[in-house]
Amino acid sequence: MRNLSLPALTAVLVSAAAGAQTAPVAVPYTVQTQPGARSGGGTVNDVALWVNPADPAASRLITADQNNGLFTYALDGGELQAVTEGTSASVDVLGGFPLAGGTSAALVLSANPTLSGLVPYVMDATADGGGLTRLSPTAAPLDVGVTYGTVRLARGADGTIQAFGGLASGGLRQFLLTPTDGGVTATPQRDIPAGAVLGLAVDPAYRALYVAQQGQGLYRYGADADAGTQGALVVGLGDGGLTSVGRLALYEASGVDGYLVASDPSANTFVVFDRRTLGRVGAFQLGQDGGTDPVEQSRGLVAYSGALGTAFPEGLFVAHDGVSSSTLSDNLKLTSWGNVARAFSPPLIIAQQPADGGVDGGTGKDGGGGVVVNPGNGNPSGEGGGTDDDSGCGCTSTSVPAIATLGLLALSLLGRRRRS
Repeated sequence: MRNLSLPALTAVLVSAAAGAQTAPVAVPYTVQTQPGARSGGGTVNDVALWVNPADPAASRLITADQNNGLFTYALDGGELQAVTEGTSASVDVLGGFPLAGGTSAALVLSANPTLSGLVPYVMDATADGGGLTRLSPTAAPLDVGVTYGTVRLARGADGTIQAFGGLASGGLRQFLLTPTDGGVTATPQRDIPAGAVLGLAVDPAYRALYVAQQGQGLYRYGADADAGTQGALVVGLGDGGLTSVGRLALYEASGVDGYLVASDPSANTFVVFDRRTLGRVGAFQLGQDGGTDPVEQSRGLVAYSGALGTAFPEGLFVAHDGVSSSTLSDNLKLTSWGNVARAFSPPLIIAQQPADGGVDGGTGKDGGGGVVVNPGNGNPSGEGGGTDDDSGCGCTSTSVPAIATLGLLALSLLGRRRRS
């Protein structure tokens, strides 16, 4: 038998280890929305989750509809409300927005091409089932005259409310949002030349802004306004299992653990990256048992780690389905995060365990991936900072380089024993 050279052995071992995670796993969905006459027809562009603080089971999904505006759905899939003030390209929600009189509410921000700007709403939890109301209905949209294709809200390290908007013409703009006279003002803080932005996600723990750039891949920037405009490539198209990249979602299992989930619309998959290391964990597809009516051409996703009543005690994953054969239009598919987590081996982290303990969904050290970029503390390149004493790649999920190294060491020792 011909002995392989050291580089050849390395290539074989790395290829074998990486290949074990290439095939997407299958995850069943349990609920799907039933769009009404106005909200159907392949027009959903984005989805956001409003969590009802008084009754999590009564939380609402909000869709951005490119022909009609905003629609809200209950977690059982029923349509509740339509807000048809022009169209909507993207939507996001953030709780704790200060209102007049010392109260607060969830702020909902819609990228509205019809009104050429970002239109703010509040979600009224006291309304029957929760209702959207436009904030300052007589005021012009934020940054009026500018068309946005993507919008995300986040809280800054100092507690301020930030908005990130991907311009339809390309690039990214960051705002400071300030409540004023029953409304809100937006102060531009920086512009980032990020190309065509398809997806955004903000990780508050690592002060990281993740940007899905059309035709390029997944990039990381500092989330703070003074972090500059230089980004770092996390994974390019063709690498890390991404053939295309769309919307992004962050699953926060704890203060520092969890996953970044990226939609790959061309492959009809969702690619999971370890939140600490940004190493690829694997990918999954969403469909019914037997692979029928799978999610295709997804343009929106949500990954939530909190319990949402008895229907979703282990958290929630939601994906837009661009081609739903069961409803003859596009819709949303919902499943427990526990279903996603247990489809992987080892299982991903499940932040919320059922009262009886449920099935072991892994620990903070399960489900890790190979180290690609250490997020660090506000450092786009990941150099320095971060949580260095635990990479998130536990014993049950050894990285590819580590597997290769161990294999080579074993072969080397075996060769020595034979020679002796």
